[in-house]
Amino acid sequence: MKIENTTGFGLIAVDKSAGRILFLDPETLKIRKVLDDLPRKPHELLVLPQKGKAYVPIFGDGVHGDNPHPQHQIAVVDLAGEQLITLIDISPFKGPHTARLGYNGLIYCCCEESAVIVIIDPQTDTVTGTINSESYNVHRLAVIPGKNVLITESEEEGTLSQIVFDDNSGRIVKKLSVPGSLNGIDVSPIRPWVVATNGSAPEIFLIDREQLVLLDTIPLKRHNKPAQIVRFRNDGEIVAVIGDFDPVVSFFDANMRYLFTAGLQKKPLDGAFTPDGRYFLVANEDSGTVSVISLEEGRVSEHVSVPEGCEVLAYYPLKPFASRS
Repeated sequence: MKIENTTGFGLIAVDKSAGRILFLDPETLKIRKVLDDLPRKPHELLVLPQKGKAYVPIFGDGVHGDNPHPQHQIAVVDLAGEQLITLIDISPFKGPHTARLGYNGLIYCCCEESAVIVIIDPQTDTVTGTINSESYNVHRLAVIPGKNVLITESEEEGTLSQIVFDDNSGRIVKKLSVPGSLNGIDVSPIRPWVVATNGSAPEIFLIDREQLVLLDTIPLKRHNKPAQIVRFRNDGEIVAVIGDFDPVVSFFDANMRYLFTAGLQKKPLDGAFTPDGRYFLVANEDSGTVSVISLEEGRVSEHVSVPEGCEVLAYYPLKPFASRS
């Protein structure tokens, strides 16, 4: 198949299994270029189109909770040149995972093994500060739109923390314990909510992001296991919830009303909406495929082969940095 309305966009993916960064054809998902001169293993992805760069944490050779050789680097990729620029050394901190851009223009990256958040200036690609998560570990975070506020999660502790940050530091102002563990988190761009997945049961938590209080628990009726990743579309009108070792993805509207569930393939991980918002792509690591889901038809259009083990991907506009070499 060909994905429509991708002219003027690129598509980058991380293949953790093979330790590679991939540049894919945005229409067909065929691999166009491979970057494989990386430490083991790349994991997660942050794209900054306005800087013409992508940031790929080098997590280590394990998984959450079992990472025997945690790494201490973040790869910086030139999107226009499709090449590695540098490796940011975040030592002594280890196990970099989720990274997000703050409202102040700085990058905030969880370091799971060290239970801290490192702060990176994308102008210089250097570490400028840290924030203590005051938890056993810190795996994922989300940024509140328009505010210098982060929400972090500690999976095993089942706690969310609200952090107010400045350029080089931050402090926890509120904490919330949920009934269960945590697995994934995202922030609605149009509602005052955080949505998090329960790592102990197939359900999601709806949380007031200002007061950090639990508003509702929503069952994932067509999931057999706990879910993992939560992804809002840029306009906030649709949210996707991806199963954890459970080959399904469920969709909800802006008010968290259930829309439909689609079948995936083996070990789905992360996903991305297409530029026009009509499709959602899910990377299935163990199948070496990407599932293309039509949001208009409410079903899978195709499972496209993208070997070996793509786990996360993102579209990005080419225009902001078309002049970069």
